[in-house]
Amino acid sequence: MSDQKVYLLLTDTGSVLTRIIKLFTQKKYNHVSLAFDEALADTFSFGRKKANNPFIGGFIHEDVTSDFYSQSKCAVYSLTVSEEQAAVMRGYVASFEKDNEKYHYNLMGLLPALFNMEWDRKNYYFCSHFVSTVLAEGKVLQANKPVTLMRPTDILEALPFVLLYEGKLFQFNELSMSAVEQGPIIEAEKMIASLEMDSADLLFPDNFLPVPVL
Repeated sequence: MSDQKVYLLLTDTGSVLTRIIKLFTQKKYNHVSLAFDEALADTFSFGRKKANNPFIGGFIHEDVTSDFYSQSKCAVYSLTVSEEQAAVMRGYVASFEKDNEKYHYNLMGLLPALFNMEWDRKNYYFCSHFVSTVLAEGKVLQANKPVTLMRPTDILEALPFVLLYEGKLFQFNELSMSAVEQGPIIEAEKMIASLEMDSADLLFPDNFLPVPVL
């Protein structure tokens, strides 16, 4: 089986809740999401379901191009996993998507976790708890403490993630879009170059014409 990559997106949205959490953690980034593609189109986490209401939260398929996220400071990391591990994690996340209404953001458990006190509530998660659980389900992460106490930086430090980008999220989105648009052009250029190399070894008769003469 071939290796695949998953992506870790760490963000600082600058929201009131983020600033409060940062007072406790003293870390640059305090929200983490897991993505299955480099363009971050398939990015999942636990957070607010409405941009203007931090108290209504749960499982979310994040839109990183939205106004709420696009101005965030961020860091994007990649991690190589096996095809089987990626499939298991995708399937596990799909189970959350299927029954997303039964999952809730563990706001009440967030404060104890900041003091390394565990409050595990069924079907309640916060971002790093969810991402850690997915990675553990795929047998990628072997946490040295309960997943309910894992912080974004704990995940980053526990696995050999590779930094791909750090800066404003909207600029990463622009770079991703540019790469997608350039993809067909680059592939065409490779094909042309390949044809030119292949044709260098071909010998045609002097009267050969590529199209019939009318």
